[in-house]
Amino acid sequence: MFDLSQFIFFVIGCLATFALVCLLFPHLFTRQKKFYPKRVITAFESRMFTRLKDAFPHHHILAQVAFSALITHDQIKMRNQFNRKVTDFVVLDREYNVVAIIELDDPSHIGKEQEDAERDAMLIAAGYTVIRYTQIPSIRQLQRDIR
Repeated sequence: MFDLSQFIFFVIGCLATFALVCLLFPHLFTRQKKFYPKRVITAFESRMFTRLKDAFPHHHILAQVAFSALITHDQIKMRNQFNRKVTDFVVLDREYNVVAIIELDDPSHIGKEQEDAERDAMLIAAGYTVIRYTQIPSIRQLQRDIR
């Protein structure tokens, strides 16, 4: 049979549990998202950026360029393979044509060689020159590698 006092205790228990969850995990019930700034490039990458500018003073150097700004494909399934990928640097000539794409591999790339090769293959298939460095090269080395 229906016992009103048990039902009231059940409802009060549910409300108390819900209130406790709200207090302990408020982020589960709020729609506001807090955004935080982050550096565009790392300190290691900033040294490479400066080196590229010094090596190619008459070129444009772009940092953190989305693959979707460089390549596209007719099929959305193929675009999904690169739509969130970013390349470290793009060297442009005076007419804003891509001369080379530069990837700077720090220790975080260890074990990701296959993934890096797949990324490079997409860009190379689109006709770009991709150069990877594990250390910041000299100005002379950059000028030899990027003609």
